[in-house]
Amino acid sequence: MRKSKTTLESYSKISKWYDEHRSRELFEKSWLDKAIVHLKSNATILDLGCGMGEPISKYFIDKGFDVVGIDGCDELIVMANKRLSQGKYFVADMRELSLENKFDLIIAWNSFFHLTADEQRQMFNIFIQHINANGMLLFTSGPEEGEIWSDNGGENLYHASLAAEEYKTLLANHGFGLLDYKINDKDCNDHTVWLARFKKS
Repeated sequence: MRKSKTTLESYSKISKWYDEHRSRELFEKSWLDKAIVHLKSNATILDLGCGMGEPISKYFIDKGFDVVGIDGCDELIVMANKRLSQGKYFVADMRELSLENKFDLIIAWNSFFHLTADEQRQMFNIFIQHINANGMLLFTSGPEEGEIWSDNGGENLYHASLAAEEYKTLLANHGFGLLDYKINDKDCNDHTVWLARFKKS
C-alpha cells in the first residue's frame, strides 16, 4: 500500500482529533493575503486537502471568494459542508483529480507534502489542468529533500519533500513564474511556502 494512501486512512481515524487540534489562529494569513493581492473580487479558488475547511477555506469565503474544496477524508468533508455552506466540498483524491472547472487560485496547504516525491512531481500536471491563465498556485513543502514521519493523534503520518531547486524547475517547466518562497518561515510557524503564477494560457 502506498504511504500517501495510508495517510488518507489515518486522517479518517483522527478526524475528530484533527478538528479539535488544528490551529484556527490563522498563522497562514500573510501568505494567503499575498495570493489575494493577485486575485479579482470574483475569483474562484480550489483548496486541495481542505480538511474541515477551517481556517483557510473559511478565510477565503469570508473575503467573498467562490471556494471549492476537496479532501480524501469523508469525515472532514462532512464537517466542511455542515459549517461552510457557502463553499462546495467534495471527497476526492488530489492525485486523480479531473474537474471540468479551472480556478484562479489553487492552494495545497499542508496536504501536498503528504504525497510521495513521484506523486508530487505528477501533481504539477494536475495543477495546470485546473488553473486559469495568470492563476495563482500556493503550496507548502518540506524545507529540504527527504521523507519523515510524525505522530498526529496517535497516527504516524508520512511527509515527503523535494529539494528547493527541483520545485523551482518543476514550476518553470510547467509554465509557472515563481513570485515568492520562503524556507522555514519564522512568521508562519516554520512552514516552507511557495507562491507562483501560471503564465500560460
